[in-house]
Amino acid sequence: MIGRGVNEVTSLNLRVDEHYDRVIQLPFPKTWDVRTVRMAGHTAPALTDEQIHDALNHPYGSPTVEELAKGKTGKIVVTCDDLERPTPAYRVLPFIMTALNKAGISDSQIVIMGAFGLHAAMTADAYGRKVGWDMVQRFDCVNHNAFKNLQNLGQTSRGTPLKVDSEFATADLRIVVCGIKKHPFAGAGGAGKHVVPGVASFDTIVWNHKVVGRTAEKGIWRIKGNDARADMQEAGRMADVDAVVNCCYNDNRELVGLFVGDLDDAWHEAVKYSYGLHSTPIPNKKADVVVVNSYLQAQQGIDWWPASSTLREGGTAVGIHLYTPGWRVTHYLVESFGAGLYPDGYWARVKGYPQRLWPVEQAGKIMVWSERIARRNILRYDERVEWVSDWQRILTQLTAVHGEDATALVFPCSRVQFDPRKAPLVL
Repeated sequence: MIGRGVNEVTSLNLRVDEHYDRVIQLPFPKTWDVRTVRMAGHTAPALTDEQIHDALNHPYGSPTVEELAKGKTGKIVVTCDDLERPTPAYRVLPFIMTALNKAGISDSQIVIMGAFGLHAAMTADAYGRKVGWDMVQRFDCVNHNAFKNLQNLGQTSRGTPLKVDSEFATADLRIVVCGIKKHPFAGAGGAGKHVVPGVASFDTIVWNHKVVGRTAEKGIWRIKGNDARADMQEAGRMADVDAVVNCCYNDNRELVGLFVGDLDDAWHEAVKYSYGLHSTPIPNKKADVVVVNSYLQAQQGIDWWPASSTLREGGTAVGIHLYTPGWRVTHYLVESFGAGLYPDGYWARVKGYPQRLWPVEQAGKIMVWSERIARRNILRYDERVEWVSDWQRILTQLTAVHGEDATALVFPCSRVQFDPRKAPLVL
């Protein structure tokens, strides 16, 4: 929080551009009351090497990685997510590899596999930023293919045809490295989600999302009673995931919690921890201006919920999207999902974007600050949304509209933050 001594405050520091990592200064008029609304765990300290090592040696509901690996002579697959998630995989992979080496596993046996479902394939640069260039040099980093080289593992109890990457399915040991944050469909990230959609076939993903997901009780942090998530966990069991390494992070993308072990047991502990970590107490008083930063998951755009919750009627909502690769086009071939699941997908495009968004209903003005403005993103939003490439132009407009005496709230990582009053943990 910046505090109430507004005459002493002219700007605040804001982190942007995850995986590329910049800190920018965000100036406001001296006379404004400006507050930063942070997650509950923003001061959580980063784990030390000793703490990471200790977490790996004290798993939940399973043997240690070293114990699991002893006697394995075949391929070992270690998954990671892509740059669309802030998971600091680079922090934990060296410790996992050390444990595998201690068990007698050679580097040539180990493959790092991107578990990104229907996202775009990862480049060498993406792997370097995700797992560290030392890992890229030591180990073969491979991309999952949702259309080829798949193994049929049968059907889940909800009818999902489970086809997964054959290299993953036939491995001697399968270790999943994932991050835990809110997710509107699966409740939270991680665990079975690294199998479906992570390393699953296109048809498997479509069935889980479109058939099982159609009637599932979805929502952020809704685990119990969410059939789509239960289907993912069942798929993880059917695919024989041996160990899950659940990473919990703060608003600086630092690893602050690590829960290793069983697909359910370790993941549940991580979900409870991240729920408390990312929970964000929301001010009761509405603000004239609400600034929403896309940091931590910018590749999927801006999450406007803080402005919808805290902006006064007729106020101004500002979205910040500063991300070097830009704002990605949603999953390829999304026509099979239909426009209902991905409103910026194929059917929305061919119909001329009939549902262009005004993302904060009560806002009198909405602006987006982006260094890379793409026509695709403009078309998603109502034509009244203003796209601006520098903060000074936004500041000039804010001052013109709200004068020298206004209140502003800044949410530094809205794609991770959430209001616990509106999103209880259902585990």
